[in-house]
Amino acid sequence: MSDRRPVDRLFLVGMSGAGKSSVATAAATRLGWTAWDSDSEIAARDGRSIPQIFDEDGEPAFRALERAVADELTAQPCAVGALGGGAMADAPTRERLLARGLVAWLQVSPDVAAARLEAGLAAEPRPMLGDDPRRRLADLIAAREAAYRQAHLHIATDQRSVADVAEALAVEVRAAMGCRPA
Repeated sequence: MSDRRPVDRLFLVGMSGAGKSSVATAAATRLGWTAWDSDSEIAARDGRSIPQIFDEDGEPAFRALERAVADELTAQPCAVGALGGGAMADAPTRERLLARGLVAWLQVSPDVAAARLEAGLAAEPRPMLGDDPRRRLADLIAAREAAYRQAHLHIATDQRSVADVAEALAVEVRAAMGCRPA
C-alpha cells in the first residue's frame, strides 16, 4: 500500500453498542491474531472501573489514560484492538490509529446501540450515556461522525451478527495484506 501503514493490525472504533469487543475477539480468532480491549486494559491497570475513573477523575483524565494505553497496545503486531467510543474523537489517538494499522468504524444506529446496551447498563454503567441512552447515543454519534468517517473501513452492524462482521473484517485485512481468501 502506498501509505505504508502496517496491515497486521486492525483497530475497531465506533459507539458503545456497535459490538467492538465481541467483534475484536471473533476477528482475531479468524486471523490467528490476538485481541485486546482498551477499556478493559485501562480498568485492569488503574484498578478502577471506567465509570469510577470518569466519576472520580473526569473525562480528560480518562482520555489521557486511554491515549497512553492505545499508544502501547497499537504497537503490537498481529492484533485486533477494540477502542472506547471516544478514542477516535481524540486527535492524537486518532492519528496514531490511522498511522499504525487498518481502522474500521463499526457503524450502529442509536436505536440498535441502545437496545444492545439496555440489559447491561444496570450492571455496567456507561458514563457518557446518562439517563437517556438512545438520545445521548444519537448526540454522540453526530458529534463524533467526522472523526469516525476518517476510518479506512466503514462496516454497518445493525442487521449483522458478530460472526458476519468479523468475517467481513478478516476478508478486508487479508485483502489489504495481499492474501487471497482460503
